[in-house]
Amino acid sequence: MPRKFLRRISRQYRQNEQAWYLRPFRGLLRQPMYFAVNRRSVTGALAIGAFISMLPVPGHTPLAVVCALLAGVNLGVAALAAWLNSPLTLIPVFYFEYRLGARLLGMPPQAWPDTVSWAWLQAQLGLIWRPLFLGALIAATLTAAIIYFGSNALWRWSSARRLRRRQARQRG
Repeated sequence: MPRKFLRRISRQYRQNEQAWYLRPFRGLLRQPMYFAVNRRSVTGALAIGAFISMLPVPGHTPLAVVCALLAGVNLGVAALAAWLNSPLTLIPVFYFEYRLGARLLGMPPQAWPDTVSWAWLQAQLGLIWRPLFLGALIAATLTAAIIYFGSNALWRWSSARRLRRRQARQRG
């Protein structure tokens, strides 16, 4: 995994404690566990960020940072992983989550109009919030699990490969 790259980036932020906008977080920046680059910290942060990115709530990045603080995982990786679901993909992902939740609840999906307006969204919110949140929780859980186990396996494979190469170099 990109251990050297992540350490280099986090070192820059930890050394930047004197900036006025970081003064309230000075104590936090001195905690090494929030910037640790190890398998547990990075894979946990990826899972948290991926989970948060799939939820239909505002403020993905601050929410991911708060969850990372509570879980004691890498803050930067969690904040970056919260952008897994970008503003360009939000609508299709949320529509998929709504359809998934509607199917699981046995509800017929609402018709999607040709043009979506704020008034239409407010009127439909009472009808679509249950299937949307159910589908979002299921999709977020599955996405976080896949990313957690996938990144964990990739980290282990990368570490084992690096160890084999180092042992081969030492032998001759």
